[in-house]
Amino acid sequence: MKKIYIAVMILLSSWMLSASGLIIKNAVSGVDETVQKIESIIASKEGLQLFSIIDHRAAADKVGMQLSATKVVLFGNPKMGTKFMQKDHLTALDLPLKILVYSQSGTTKIVYRDPKVWSKGFDLEHFKLLDKMGKALDKITSKASK
Repeated sequence: MKKIYIAVMILLSSWMLSASGLIIKNAVSGVDETVQKIESIIASKEGLQLFSIIDHRAAADKVGMQLSATKVVLFGNPKMGTKFMQKDHLTALDLPLKILVYSQSGTTKIVYRDPKVWSKGFDLEHFKLLDKMGKALDKITSKASK
């Protein structure tokens, strides 16, 4: 009975994350190496720009708190992002794109929001660039996870 309960909880938590639009992948490398891979992929793609990397663990260290390795990569394609903002200025709240890379129980996780899910809060119905954005995020994170 306990095994069935655990299996159901795992399935429910996976479904809940999916419903929230979070896409989570495991990476074979540590956080720093995975972030370096993401940086390299972004640098190699015409039109993409790395805006910043936020190191949450470093910030936690500065205030005397502990946090496992946790970084957020902020990047985007200004030409594409501008088209989103021209369609709905409020998309600027979720742009540039973000990829979270963190360590949990010895496993490196890569997380991003599915653009089709976060876009539901904006006037982006039938906006074809959503597919392109989703595919780009999938390719970057899949490549970085290896």
